[in-house]
Amino acid sequence: MNWIKSIKEFGQSLKKYIKKRPGKQEQENADWINCSSCKKLQYKNDIKNRFYICECGYHFDCPPTERLKNIFDNGEYEIISAPKYMNADPLEFKIDGVPYISKREQYEKKTGQDTALLIGQGKINDLSAIVVCSNFKFGGGAMTPKESEHLVMAAARAIEQKVDIFVSILQSGGMAVTTGVPGLTSGMVKTQIAFSEMKSAGILTIGIAGSKLTGGTYVLYFNHDILGVESGSSHDILFSGKRVTANLKTGQEIPEDFGKGSSLEGLTDIIFNDRSEIKEGITKIARVVLKKPKGEVKADNPLQTIDESIEESLSKTPKAV
Repeated sequence: MNWIKSIKEFGQSLKKYIKKRPGKQEQENADWINCSSCKKLQYKNDIKNRFYICECGYHFDCPPTERLKNIFDNGEYEIISAPKYMNADPLEFKIDGVPYISKREQYEKKTGQDTALLIGQGKINDLSAIVVCSNFKFGGGAMTPKESEHLVMAAARAIEQKVDIFVSILQSGGMAVTTGVPGLTSGMVKTQIAFSEMKSAGILTIGIAGSKLTGGTYVLYFNHDILGVESGSSHDILFSGKRVTANLKTGQEIPEDFGKGSSLEGLTDIIFNDRSEIKEGITKIARVVLKKPKGEVKADNPLQTIDESIEESLSKTPKAV
C-alpha cells in the first residue's frame, strides 16, 4: 500500500503549486478578462474602448453609464432619479434567512444606483429622448415595485415634456419573485398603462433587447412600438429557459439557436450587427416614423432622399414598421 501513500503525498505537495481559481470579486478586479465565446484572454481597457465588444463579436455586459454616454449627444444627459417613497420589499422577504432588503443594500453600494434602472434624459442626434438602461449587476436587473415605479415616473416625464422618443435597453431576469403579487401588479399592469399613455401622447417607444432578458421583463419588452436586438450574437432572450420550454412543447425539439438574438428574426423590427449601431439605427427609424427628416442623417446614395434611404433600410428588416 506504499504506492497509495506516495500518491497522497504527491497530491499534497502538488496543491502548493496549483493556484486556486480566482473568486468572483478577484475576477472583477482583474485587469484581464476571458471571452466566453472565443476564449481569448484580453485586456479590459481594450474591451472598454471597443464598447465592451470582443474582436470575435461577442458582447460583454456593458455598464449602463457607458450606454448612456455613448447614446446621448456629446455624452451629456440628466439623470432621472429613482422614487424614494416606493418600497422595494413589500413582503419583507428572506432568502436563506437573510432579508432581501439587506441584499438590495449591497446592490446599491456596488452599483451606486437606487434601482436596477439607470435612466437619462437628453438628445440623440437632436431628437429629445429618455433612455432606460437595465443594470444586470443590480440583482440581475430584477424588477421590484421600486424599479417599475422608476420606469413609470420616466414615462410620466416623457409625456409631460413631450419628448420624441422613449428608449429602453433591457437586460433583466424578470419580475422579482421576492415581491409576489405586488411586484407583478406594478411590473406588468402599471408599466403597460404607462406605455399605452405614451402611445396616446404620440411618443415613439423603442425597446432594445440585450443578452439575458427573460421572464416578465421579456414581456415588458414587447410593449414598445419598435423592437430591436443589440446583436445577433446576444443570448438568453426568452421568456423561459430551454428545459422549461421543452416540458411545455412535448415531443418537439428546441432549436439550437433558441434564445439567441438571431432567432428573433420575424418577431422584431431590427437586429443590429453590434451595439455601436444602436444610436444611428434608432435615429433613422425615429425620423421616418415621426416624419422629422434632418440634414445630419445622410442617405447612403446621394440620389436618394433621406426618407427614401431610411424607408429602404426598414423594408429589409424582418417586421414592417
